[in-house]
Amino acid sequence: MAYSLSLADVGSITEAELEHSTVKFLPKWEDIPADFRTGNLYTQLAQARLLDYPMPGISITFLPGFDDERACMAIDRCITAHLKAFAPRHEHRIAGVGYMISQVCTITEV
Repeated sequence: MAYSLSLADVGSITEAELEHSTVKFLPKWEDIPADFRTGNLYTQLAQARLLDYPMPGISITFLPGFDDERACMAIDRCITAHLKAFAPRHEHRIAGVGYMISQVCTITEV
């Protein structure tokens, strides 16, 4: 089954999930495309967010429906809640969150 992430999904993150973490929208390892498992701009962004590293040299364009301030805040909450999780191994979490990010925006190098 194809993985997708909707605005309703990202907007459903609770305060408890934000504080303690969740994996409810993290795609299964086998549903994550190979280029996310080996690393790309999306996974680099996920890694930078997790480790609080700067991510220079990229441009982010949110997809239609995810491009207003309220949606961007929900996306940030969703990504943060999933990056805090300790349940999946690190590689799965970074690849999965990178893939989640790709469902809501396009990242290009500048």
